[in-house]
Amino acid sequence: MRKLFFILISLSGFSAQAQLNDINAVASDLIFLTEKYITPAAEAPTYQSSGGWYTNFTPKKIFEIEASLQYNLLLITNKNKTFLVNESELQNIQIQGSSTFAYIPTALGNDDVVVLEGSINGDSFEFDAPEGINEKTVKHGQLQASVGLWKQTNLIVRYAPNIKINDTNYQSFGFGVSHHLNQWIKSLKESSYHFGVLFNYSNTSVEDTFNAANLQLGTINGIAVDGETFGFNLVGSKSYKNFDFSSSLGLTSSKFDYKVSGTGELLLEILNQSLATLNTSKTNFKADFNVNYRFNNFSVNTMFTVGDYSNLNFGVNYCFNKRNVDLGIEK
Repeated sequence: MRKLFFILISLSGFSAQAQLNDINAVASDLIFLTEKYITPAAEAPTYQSSGGWYTNFTPKKIFEIEASLQYNLLLITNKNKTFLVNESELQNIQIQGSSTFAYIPTALGNDDVVVLEGSINGDSFEFDAPEGINEKTVKHGQLQASVGLWKQTNLIVRYAPNIKINDTNYQSFGFGVSHHLNQWIKSLKESSYHFGVLFNYSNTSVEDTFNAANLQLGTINGIAVDGETFGFNLVGSKSYKNFDFSSSLGLTSSKFDYKVSGTGELLLEILNQSLATLNTSKTNFKADFNVNYRFNNFSVNTMFTVGDYSNLNFGVNYCFNKRNVDLGIEK
């Protein structure tokens, strides 16, 4: 990477070694701060996208379709709102004033302003650290549909349209497959409990814009995160009259790609190439708890997902083709 910096800066007319060292140090500090700032906003959607994949876990009949209108409410805890920066962790950039440390808002944090400063070849610059969304929760709606297939297997698709929270945009889509295990285990075939597995994939996009950080080589005014998450869940459920109770234990594996935006071709190339080398893979464990109430072809459900983040999912659901199925497509 230092060789790349040397070539780029040489082509841009920078020849002094001291200047090269300053640029490398500033770039390293910006990568460090960027990762700390955006990581909570990258990880939080994985919990929203990992919940709400079923309203109940009783087997659907073939071609029985359930359409759902869902609403997610992600709870933001204080530990995810700020990150601590000590000047001893930085090479060039400093906290303005006499303090040697500061709590800087993450993308999920408040709108407190922390001023940072540095210098390149003796020329000083300063900028405000990006602010957060200044919300206690992240709320968004999504559409979901599931269809019963053969061998007690369900196919699920979902889509969350783009929403904007202050200066942050969020969008996602995904699909999943659930399969019931009772049919394969003799002792469970007549059980009133239902057990199964759920596999899901989600693609999330988060774009955050903020006041431009003016540096000598250009400006930074936004960060985009594209994330992919694969999930595996073990699910158990029990029905009582019109109520369905279910819970699951799950494992999610996520990978994120970061990209900063702004002005200054050299600055953006250095930062984005460095961001591409970060290890952004994340594995999480989580649990889901769901209650569903059925009436006629409708149902309403609430699912609580808990892990590093907590999310509440509310759904209003309607089943199609139940009458046709019950008349003989599959018993």
